Amino acid sequence: MSDVFWAAFGGSIGGGLVALIIEGLHWFLDRPLVNVKLWPGFIAGDKTRYIFYEAANPHSKPVTLSSFGLLPKVKEWGKIWVTPQVGYHFPYQLDGGKSLSQWSDIQDLLKTLKREGKTPRDLKWVYFQASSGKLYRSKIKKWVIEELETEFQKMNKGR
Repeated sequence: MSDVFWAAFGGSIGGGLVALIIEGLHWFLDRPLVNVKLWPGFIAGDKTRYIFYEAANPHSKPVTLSSFGLLPKVKEWGKIWVTPQVGYHFPYQLDGGKSLSQWSDIQDLLKTLKREGKTPRDLKWVYFQASSGKLYRSKIKKWVIEELETEFQKMNKGR
């Protein structure tokens, strides 16, 4: 075969690979992605402590969220479901560039942990679950666990 054929063949293979890589990169940068955060705090004018759950979608593709909660260190213990005080109803479509926040009373969370025989130190992850079943999660910050543990100990001394 002639050199022209091999040059054309190699060029088409190379061009195809470059196109595939570019499309793969576009997909990777534009895939549904949710960043998850958890922190304790107050709502203005209220003395009740709350725990806030936030999901943010930094990409352009929407993702439908179906639930959120906490995961303990031991996978076999299962999920700890959280009932929000007020907020968005699930399933919820989180559009690209948007975020949503849910909150619940810290005491309700701590009572749930106590009822299940767990403490805040047993927690490891906060998550939002997509309707596809995919979990978007992040580790709970050490200072958040410490604050929850302090509240947990106060609650137990009160009894």
